[in-house]
Amino acid sequence: MKIKKLIYMLALLPLLVGCDENQEVRSKSFIKEIGADYSDSQQISLRLFGSDETVSGSGKTLFSAIGNCENKQNKSLFSGHLEVFAVSPENMTDNLMTLLANNRISPSCYVLCVPEDAAGFVEESGGELAELIETNGRSGIIVTKNINAVINDYLEDDGKSAVPAVKDGKLTMAVTGENELIGLLTEEESRGLCWLCGTVEDIYIPLETKDFKTDFYVRKINTRIRAEQSGEKINIIIEIKINGNSQNDSIDTETIKKHTAELVSSLCSRTIAKTVTGMKADLFGIEKSISAARIDIGKNWEETIPYLNFYYKIKIAE
Repeated sequence: MKIKKLIYMLALLPLLVGCDENQEVRSKSFIKEIGADYSDSQQISLRLFGSDETVSGSGKTLFSAIGNCENKQNKSLFSGHLEVFAVSPENMTDNLMTLLANNRISPSCYVLCVPEDAAGFVEESGGELAELIETNGRSGIIVTKNINAVINDYLEDDGKSAVPAVKDGKLTMAVTGENELIGLLTEEESRGLCWLCGTVEDIYIPLETKDFKTDFYVRKINTRIRAEQSGEKINIIIEIKINGNSQNDSIDTETIKKHTAELVSSLCSRTIAKTVTGMKADLFGIEKSISAARIDIGKNWEETIPYLNFYYKIKIAE
């Protein structure tokens, strides 16, 4: 599979990143964001550091489209400090490979999947895409992904990656394969993925029943995925340790803990049903936990899925 070529490219990344000290900075314009779509040709819009305007171009390949943009400037374009690469799913893998193989690109650059009109989204973003991604990541809405993380995901046996995406003008998570969009998650499913990946911290989660309404403050969490064999089945135990406290001291602590655990378990369960069962995707290390437990039932990833049972252990410490 073509994606396997990226193993070699990853080894070269330290050599590809950075500025050539022998080149004059003054002769360059530095690209901040790129939006790339593909129909019969590559259609891109890019935003430069220090500019409120975007430059658009087209070409048969990504770099010919960038070259088309460069012709409209009086400086050469340099993408070594690129912050966000917004791309349509149909050519996501090809473009990531092209960026790594043919130009100086930071592996820490954020990836954003835009199912429709990625170039237009960059034009309308106002140059704040990196800040938007980081804010939603801190809020427990999405799991931020850079180019390195996405490529590493594609190299796993399931060949899929969860990538931040635009849905109805808001950020959520998309599940992508090689040059394809497998599906988009709802906001609740996206939040569940954050809990499963252990990226939640410093957020408030609302709790509401017929008896009370309050917020629970989450300082930080620790998520551990482990596997145990049970006959022909494999139990996947998801342990989430939460450090936090209720914002209403008048409500019984154990009641708050119970409802918090139920909410977190519900979010995780919805995400697992959508991603693992529905999309056949391993987005938070299930196969690694099975391998770490030395469990081998002689089946590939998709054949293993029906044998998985999921259990949740939510522990809350104040």
